[in-house]
Amino acid sequence: MTKTLTLLPFLVLSSATALAQSEPALEREVEAVRQVALDYLVGAESADAARMERALHPEVTKVLLARYRQTGAPYLRKSGVSQLVEVTRARGAFVEEEKRHAEVTVYDIGYDMASVKVVSTQFVDHLLLAKIDGQWKIVDVLWVPNGRVTGPEPTPVDIELDKRAVKSTALDYIQGAYEGNAERMASALHPELTKVLCVRHPQTGKHLLLKTGASQLIEGTRAKLGLLGEDERNIEITVFDVGHDLASARIVSAMYIDYLQLAKLDGNWQIINVLWVPNPGERRG
Repeated sequence: MTKTLTLLPFLVLSSATALAQSEPALEREVEAVRQVALDYLVGAESADAARMERALHPEVTKVLLARYRQTGAPYLRKSGVSQLVEVTRARGAFVEEEKRHAEVTVYDIGYDMASVKVVSTQFVDHLLLAKIDGQWKIVDVLWVPNGRVTGPEPTPVDIELDKRAVKSTALDYIQGAYEGNAERMASALHPELTKVLCVRHPQTGKHLLLKTGASQLIEGTRAKLGLLGEDERNIEITVFDVGHDLASARIVSAMYIDYLQLAKLDGNWQIINVLWVPNPGERRG
């Protein structure tokens, strides 16, 4: 089995408490995130249900970008923990060890969140992870079959053009929020979007996931709940990866830090999953 790990040059350990930590601290976090990604992938390909389950948050959402063969229409197919674990137990993604191949790319770690891509013999998975009680768990997955194995060679695409389009969608999302422009926000979102915030309950001290859908985001924007002046927004967008009609990106702005997973549907990039936190280092309204 071949395993590779890619560390991109813009990867930083950017949590507020970690800024003063040493390079070994970053390396430990990267290795921990990498191990969770491998538990997810190798667990599936070795039919190790316990290893798969160990990698997942109980409320993980896994989304497949798919099309109906009869109509060609795109749709999203969602899976949760029980389906992933039982399909693994049933050897639904089993691959003989000598045929396995794993490439793990850790794009970014910060504020107890991480963005990762895993390419295997069968699949291309974009992962969003959260660190909860000291343990990294997968919260969101956006994936497609690996076309090199499962189908014909993909149609050539202009990667730079797609990157610009992904950045434009991310900008519509964050600028729409700050402008109170519901139409601009809506244009960036898939109707089945899930936006996740990991918080600690003040009474119990336990972590929980707060989930928001597209309609709440759009109507909250229309209600002008997140307005901020243009000169105060401090927006920085980083596109980590584009390919196979999937993309991962990050937005750092005055009020929020958002990790995005996007899909290209009928030529348009839309946000499918968001993992976010308030920006602790900037002004918040």
